[in-house]
Amino acid sequence: MKSNYSAMELDVLKEIINIGGGHAATSLSQLIDKPVHMTVPVIEMMAYEDVYEQIMAEETVIKAIVIKMMGDAEGVFLFTVDQQFSKDLVSMMLPDDTPYSEAMADSALQELVNILVNSFLNAVMKLMDRNLVTSVPLIIEDMFGAIMSSIYIEQNQYDDSIMIIKNEFYYLGDRLESSLYFVPKPGIIEKMLQVLTV
Repeated sequence: MKSNYSAMELDVLKEIINIGGGHAATSLSQLIDKPVHMTVPVIEMMAYEDVYEQIMAEETVIKAIVIKMMGDAEGVFLFTVDQQFSKDLVSMMLPDDTPYSEAMADSALQELVNILVNSFLNAVMKLMDRNLVTSVPLIIEDMFGAIMSSIYIEQNQYDDSIMIIKNEFYYLGDRLESSLYFVPKPGIIEKMLQVLTV
């Protein structure tokens, strides 16, 4: 993956991620029946150490839901959520009289992320006229650094600098302790830009 994208290329990429993320935020609002908004997405090249300094400490234990994107483009969506907020998020989704269990919470979280990612991709497919499908969501609980590094290596990204593509969600002005990341296979961003800038 190249590290010197032009301002126009970054603007195009940011716009497509913004549109997809907006659809995901709308889906999240409908699921928890509360207004959820999204800020302008983060898209930048970072060294690995900067990721852990600026985004989240490497040793922070989180829950992450991983969904692979396949078809005309490949990559991985990674939804990370703070452990306490994952419980709050699940309680928003389930009826008040539902007894809480880890199994039910994990299932609800996986379904939520499945809807988020597919809402995101449906918007992107309309823009790009490309066929994209997703895998079954996989839930992981581990340190943020271990999850991030394994995902990037799995996507054959071994560069010193990595592209961070991240959407953050807000409720009543407060940041929800969760983020949606997209980790593309090498060359996918360039292919997306070719389609969108012709």
